[in-house]
Amino acid sequence: MSGRKRGHGCMTIFIVVFILLIAASLVLTNKDRIINHFFPLDNREEIEIIAAEYAVDPWLIMAVIREESGYDENAKSSVGACGLMQLMPDTASWINQKAGFAYDIETDIWDPLANIRMGTWYISWLMCRYNGNTAAAVAAYNGGITNVDSWLEQGDWDGDIDDVSGIPFAETRKFVQYVFESYDMYVFLYQTDK
Repeated sequence: MSGRKRGHGCMTIFIVVFILLIAASLVLTNKDRIINHFFPLDNREEIEIIAAEYAVDPWLIMAVIREESGYDENAKSSVGACGLMQLMPDTASWINQKAGFAYDIETDIWDPLANIRMGTWYISWLMCRYNGNTAAAVAAYNGGITNVDSWLEQGDWDGDIDDVSGIPFAETRKFVQYVFESYDMYVFLYQTDK
């Protein structure tokens, strides 16, 4: 009886090892597809061109898109934010007017390239507004300028990425953390692949 149990245990170990070897083989042969699934490069060339126009790091734009919509160009939030960069129609209208774009917000907010252009312009504008502070710009992109101004003025948050715990809104705090984690992964995975 003890021989059968031991044999059964060896067979179980063999099966587990076999499955792990197959899984490892699949991961290695499909590594790029798996990485691209979790950190997409959709519209990469267009993002790089648009980001260069507005002096914004393209990896930051890709990270924002990943966290905002998961690269779903048809994404619409419960509060009405639309498209890849999850722009609110009122914000998109303000961007359109301020940047001198001629977009039809009702339809163009859903166009991936128009959405990326408006969102990238806005991040660039926010970065200028916050004197190059990317963390504050990303926080304002999610939580609003008025809130971020208040947090900075009242000392709730010092605007430093290393002190995101000071951001009073949990949603904005998590958004900033996730964007910078995604940014770091994009840079790590793709920075040298050109």
